[in-house]
Amino acid sequence: MLRRRLLASLDLHIVVATLSLAAIGILAIASATLDQPGRSGLWLAQSTWFALALLAAVAVVSVDYHLWAEFSFLLHGAVVVLLGLVLLLGKEVGGNRSWLVIGPITFQPSELAKWSTCLVLATYLSERGRAGVGVRQLLEMGALAGIPMALIALQPDMGTALTFVPIYVAALVLGGLRFKVLVAGTILALLLAPLAWGHLKDYQRERILTVLNPDRDPSGIGYQVRQSKIAIGSGGLMGKGLFEGTQSRLNFLPAQHTDFVLSVVCEDLGFLGAAGVLGLFYYLLFRGIASARSAQDRLGMYICLLVVAWLSGQLAINVGMVLGLLPTIGVPLPLMSYGGTALLAAMAGIGLVVNVSARRFVN
Repeated sequence: MLRRRLLASLDLHIVVATLSLAAIGILAIASATLDQPGRSGLWLAQSTWFALALLAAVAVVSVDYHLWAEFSFLLHGAVVVLLGLVLLLGKEVGGNRSWLVIGPITFQPSELAKWSTCLVLATYLSERGRAGVGVRQLLEMGALAGIPMALIALQPDMGTALTFVPIYVAALVLGGLRFKVLVAGTILALLLAPLAWGHLKDYQRERILTVLNPDRDPSGIGYQVRQSKIAIGSGGLMGKGLFEGTQSRLNFLPAQHTDFVLSVVCEDLGFLGAAGVLGLFYYLLFRGIASARSAQDRLGMYICLLVVAWLSGQLAINVGMVLGLLPTIGVPLPLMSYGGTALLAAMAGIGLVVNVSARRFVN
C-alpha cells in the first residue's frame, strides 16, 4: 500500500525533465563520436550507465530520506575513505588521479562525494535547528565539505573541487549566516586572490588569461574554447541536424562528448535546441525549489536546496566554460556529459529531491 501511495506521489515533472536531459545527452554523445575510431561505442556505454543510474535513483527514492540522513555521516565517511584510496591506488588519466578500478568497473569517487556532501550537510543543518552559524559551525561545515574538496584538489582535479563551493555557500546561507558576513567573506576572498596567483600552475594561469583575452593563444590553450564558439555559431537558429555537426564529428572540438557536449547540442540543434535544453534544466531546478518549499520538514527542505545548489552551480560553470566566459577547468554538464559516475551521482541526487517531494503526501 505504501509503495502504491509513494508511486502515485512522485513528481513526474522532475522525472520527465531528468530522463529527457539524459536521453538528449546520449544522442549528443552518439552524434559527436559515432564516426570516431575507439569512441563509436561510447553512447552504448553511457546508455548502460544510464540504466544503472536509473536503478540507483529508484533505490534512493524507495528508502525514506530520514533513513538516508540517519546514515549520512557513515556514508560520507565511506566516500572520504574512497577519495583517500584514489590518491594511493587510483588510475591516472590525463594527468589526474581521479578513478578507482575494481574489477571491470572504473568509477570516480569525487562525483559520489557531491551527493554525500549534500546529504550530510542537510542532516547537520536539520539537527541544529535555527541556532545560526558561528565560528564553530563555520568550521564544522567547512570540514564536512572541505575534506573531500581538499582530497579532490590533491588528485589534482581543481574543477571538480570547485563544484563543492556552491554547496558549502548554500549550506552557510541556509544555516543562518548573516548576509553581511557572507559579503565580507567574498570581498576578503577577492582581495586574497592575487596571493593565490603565484601558486597556480602555468596552464591554469594561461586559462584564466585566455578568458580575459580570447585571442591570446588561439592555437594553443585557447584552441578548445575557440572551436567551441565556432560550433555554437555554426549551428545557427535551427542547427545542422543530429549527426551532421562538423566541429565534433571531424574532431576539431576536443572533449566534445564530455565537457563540451553542450557545444555539440548547439551545432546539431541550433539556438532553439540549446534553449530547449537549458529550459529543461531551469524547469528541473525550479521543481527542486518547489519541492523544498513543500517539504514536510527542514531536513527535506535542506536536501532539496543543497542538491539544487550543486546542480545549478555545476551547470553555470559548464555553460561559462563552453561560452568562454570562465576558464576551462574540466567540469561536465550534469546528466548529459559522458561519464558514468557523474550521471549516477546526479540522478541519485535528483532521487533525493523526488524522495522528499513524494513523502510530503505519504507520511
